[in-house]
Amino acid sequence: MGRIPGARARCRRMRSLASMLRGAGQWAWRSAVAVIFACLLYWPLTTTAAERTLHRTGTDDPSTVDPHRIAFPGEQLVVLDLFMSLTTYDPQGRPVPGCAESWTVSPDGRVYTFRLRPSLRWSDGVRMTAADFVWSFRRALDPQTAFPFASRLYPIRNARRVARGELPPGALGIDAPDPRTVRIELEGPTPYFTDVIASIGMPAPRHVIEKHGSAWIRPRNFVSNGPFVLQRWVPNAYLRLKKNPQFFAAERVRLDAVQHYPVENPVTMVRRFQSGGLDIVYVLPPERVDWARREFGPSVRVGRGISNEVLVFNTQRGPAADVRVRRALSMAIDRAAIASGVIAFPDVDAWGYVPPGVRNWGEGAKPNFADWTQAQRDAEARRLLAAAGYGPAKPLKMRLSFPSTELNRKVAVTIATMWRRVGVEPELQQKETKSLVAEVARGDFDSARFVWLAGFSDPYAFLERLYSSGSAVGVNASGYVNPQFDALLERAQQEVDLDRRAAILREAEALALADQPVAPVYYLVGRRLVSSRTSGFADNPRGMYPSWYMSVTPR
Repeated sequence: MGRIPGARARCRRMRSLASMLRGAGQWAWRSAVAVIFACLLYWPLTTTAAERTLHRTGTDDPSTVDPHRIAFPGEQLVVLDLFMSLTTYDPQGRPVPGCAESWTVSPDGRVYTFRLRPSLRWSDGVRMTAADFVWSFRRALDPQTAFPFASRLYPIRNARRVARGELPPGALGIDAPDPRTVRIELEGPTPYFTDVIASIGMPAPRHVIEKHGSAWIRPRNFVSNGPFVLQRWVPNAYLRLKKNPQFFAAERVRLDAVQHYPVENPVTMVRRFQSGGLDIVYVLPPERVDWARREFGPSVRVGRGISNEVLVFNTQRGPAADVRVRRALSMAIDRAAIASGVIAFPDVDAWGYVPPGVRNWGEGAKPNFADWTQAQRDAEARRLLAAAGYGPAKPLKMRLSFPSTELNRKVAVTIATMWRRVGVEPELQQKETKSLVAEVARGDFDSARFVWLAGFSDPYAFLERLYSSGSAVGVNASGYVNPQFDALLERAQQEVDLDRRAAILREAEALALADQPVAPVYYLVGRRLVSSRTSGFADNPRGMYPSWYMSVTPR
């Protein structure tokens, strides 16, 4: 049995070597201990021959598995395996019944009444009731929790005021008329509500949190209600989840365990996939796609997503607080060149905030310079920079921060070259994702590269990131404030007719694009590797792949 061929044999040889070194002096013995420690870290990768364990990469090394504190995509992927909300996702990323077996919506679209499945239980066997969901939604919006995605729950009545601390959590528009019924009242019609709660409305075990406090997420204390439960967590290495026998559909879960790994160097991930060490790789570098197709054939999955790669500008301080600077910097980015030359996927150059393919949308807005030639954009960029006080005698110095991956570096270097063409002196700053997020939250940045992942398939999922109140919960990273934009979003949230709602949101998008607090660069292209031993994996533009739909052939 071996997670990676020869792993156990190598560990035996390491232990033998350590025994020989033990008598060879203190320095040699310390070296041996280091070898053994490395071996022990590697050891959990081994599995029994009959065990069905899915080995998959995420996008970040999780800092938490508390469903109301997650902030990164990798954490969301893990939480999706550990917990299940009233709704969940099907293999194509569409919302379907989860812990609720059914629901009804009032004619005005403002009241959702969910009927829970009978005999729901937490992984420790404790019975779940509607009160667990009421408490969990209140906890998610409590300002003491500081949930980074709390604003996605703002459609719930009083949610915004609760999150701001203006009302107590008990004022939230959610109640439990009986143990199997959850009633949620909304501020206005929200066509994406069942979508957003599938990823953001997870329950949390009150009885465990009140007993263990913040230590409840440690494996020995951990309790969840999803298809898997946390078994082991080695920071910067992996999380191992085991099947939850208390899950309401446990008989449909064909995996014994799932191991999530943070993305290291993407090339290293590909090598691990090639050696049989990984079943799913989420990040295949663009320059490796052709090689991978020759090497792995149908295991390569490439397709458009509904996410946006953007540059966020600091609109509150520094040079980008000037709209002329932001527009100039955005104009200087040759998006078509990046799409074809760096991303290796033409026609994904982005001009709008809402990607194509999002539900309840249609064609979005574009800035007025989208149809210009790049030479025209560069000329206007130089003029705007001069009007803002920058030129050869006083060049604009601009920090460009980006997450530490090879693709991000290539995109950043390319953008820096384009900025130099119009007289900008860029300073590239490569950061670990958590460090970058922390710096942006403090406002210590000029421009930063981010991915706007779709929290739900609706234009509001993208435009809410520019809502002024979003800065209070970490969504509006640019600090953009425009009362007209806010008013349009609020108006759209009260509109029942989907066509009229889309028109209002397009007006809001056009308004923000004129200000360029965020520069769209390209729409996300998903490049995955899925091993032939994996079944049940379904491509979807959301990038949501719950493990419980999948299975693997035992090694």
